Amino acid sequence: MLETNTFKGANVFMSRNLVPPEIFDTLLDALKLNGAEVFPCCDPSRNGRNDYHVISSPDHEKFEDLRAKGCNLLGPQCVLSCAKEHKQLPKQGFTCCLAMDGLKVLASGFDPDEKVKIEKLVKAMGGELCSKASLDVSFVIVKDVLAAKYKWALNVLKKPGVTASWLYQCWTEHRVVPQDLHRVLPLCGLRICVTGIVGEERKKIETLITQNGGKYSPELTKQCTHLICEISLSLGIIC
Repeated sequence: MLETNTFKGANVFMSRNLVPPEIFDTLLDALKLNGAEVFPCCDPSRNGRNDYHVISSPDHEKFEDLRAKGCNLLGPQCVLSCAKEHKQLPKQGFTCCLAMDGLKVLASGFDPDEKVKIEKLVKAMGGELCSKASLDVSFVIVKDVLAAKYKWALNVLKKPGVTASWLYQCWTEHRVVPQDLHRVLPLCGLRICVTGIVGEERKKIETLITQNGGKYSPELTKQCTHLICEISLSLGIIC
């Protein structure tokens, strides 16, 4: 690896207690070869603009303390990616990796707490969570087919909506994983009741509902979104 000045001016605090031992030396080399000043300790009082702290995971016991003190936190994958791509170390609170660097993500159908969690994950991977729909959106995460932006993603953006499980998998693997296994199934979020149909035909319909992400309801309740009847076998919206 050639020496560069990519990280020149950066003060990086990296304690062996906060970083897995098997990658400590690799991180140390990447930082020093790119011009960073490395301190082999943890010093929460150092929270200036050019001060950084490397920490293995947001689940680490020291994470919340460092974040509460306003420290710039970096995951090991972020440091290695920045070194490889000759990018400056990010200043945004906590960056786990650069898996979503430059990507825009839209989330729809989630409650406020879920959306806050999604935004944290997207930002920690270097991406941006958009507040409005636009044609430069890279991915649309929806809770189910009832989400406001589900049809927009399919018909306007021409991209399939994915479930939050896709985002969590990206987080786990530190990369943008394929969408195929995380696409929102056509009946996801729907609760469907069947009336006037019995026997094997009813069982087949129940199987199709569950296979396509819906929930079968043996009784018609206020929670049901659709009713399949004997006359046309079409889905009817229940107001």
